[in-house]
Amino acid sequence: MIHGNGSEQKIIQVKLLFTNLFGNTSKAILNVCPASLILLGDHTHYNDGVLISACIDKYWIFLVRRRRDSEINIVSADSNKLLKMNLDMTDEYEKSEFKLLHGLIRLLKQDGIIKNGFDCVVSSSVPECLGLGSIAAEQVGFLKAIKKTFHVDIDNDILLSYVRKNELNIVGKISNIAHHYTVQFGREKKLFYMDLRTKEHKMLPINRGDYSLIICDSGVEIIEPQKICNERIEECEIGVKGLRLYIWGIKNLRDVNLDFLHKHYHMLPNRIFNRILYNVKERNRSEEAVKLIRKKSFTEIGNLVIESYKNLAEEYELKNEHCDFLVNEAVKLEKVLCSKMISYSPIHSTFNIVADDKIDSFNKTMKELYEQKFHKQLKTYVVKLAGGVKKIPLHEYEPSPQ
Repeated sequence: MIHGNGSEQKIIQVKLLFTNLFGNTSKAILNVCPASLILLGDHTHYNDGVLISACIDKYWIFLVRRRRDSEINIVSADSNKLLKMNLDMTDEYEKSEFKLLHGLIRLLKQDGIIKNGFDCVVSSSVPECLGLGSIAAEQVGFLKAIKKTFHVDIDNDILLSYVRKNELNIVGKISNIAHHYTVQFGREKKLFYMDLRTKEHKMLPINRGDYSLIICDSGVEIIEPQKICNERIEECEIGVKGLRLYIWGIKNLRDVNLDFLHKHYHMLPNRIFNRILYNVKERNRSEEAVKLIRKKSFTEIGNLVIESYKNLAEEYELKNEHCDFLVNEAVKLEKVLCSKMISYSPIHSTFNIVADDKIDSFNKTMKELYEQKFHKQLKTYVVKLAGGVKKIPLHEYEPSPQ
């Protein structure tokens, strides 16, 4: 079963709504997919970076049953909105909250993967501030449910390639396949490591059950986050072209080391140099963190995460008053291992690693401080490391007797 964070009740609600709309669930497939969170390696992914991430126990939930005709019905248990379409008429681009699912349906239909319609009820407990980590979970959870529903014989790498293609169409180059692999292969109580050049990925056991992640969500929207990220991508691409004058044959910033960069800082505009500097240092931080995780040097890992935030804020110019305040105040508190902004979030938000015995005091203090500073309420979410996407037996979830 999926425990905690209200997920059990969400699943029961999905099952009840499906039964009310489409009849019994005897042949339906229930899939849940956790959101993912990048801890280190942010913005190195478009330069064959190295990333450390985790699945967290906030989920996208899908209940799907195949139809004999070509009609498709997707209903949100959260908004009660409906996407109703025919499999033979999927060419018109869908701009509603179902746009990611609609895009995947188009790709699957084009490749002859699905030839029948289906009924689907979807729900989510994932905060919007998780950004790409939520987007990945929505798509992987849906595709895994479709794979089981239609008995599709394709491996996981091909499945994830559909997510990648769909994201490139909808969110652009900021798409990060590390999120896709994390929610597919992640394991409970473990961090996830991925090298985007080699596609190597593995679990990193942390053996610490006395700390939790706490997400601080300011509710303040970021203006044009996609535009900001695309600008950083373009700046890195300009930097690579400049450095190719001095390093023959480099593919991207993965091929640049810190010593070489410092020796050639005068060859690049200051802004471009800073973008490259962040990227190279962040990759090094991720590689160093892997060694520290093996040594169980958690204080040093926390220091790397804090350093990563400082470089994101300054060298990558993602500084903002809300995240600055949240990070600076969080790290002053007792038993807070680290604090950092959530990358590519539509909302100014942070994640924090906090000792379990300080969760209540952390939440109380941060909410009070934030309200005093900005006269706004701060939302917080306490989460644990979770396993990746999975099929769940429907019989495990029944409404409580009245």
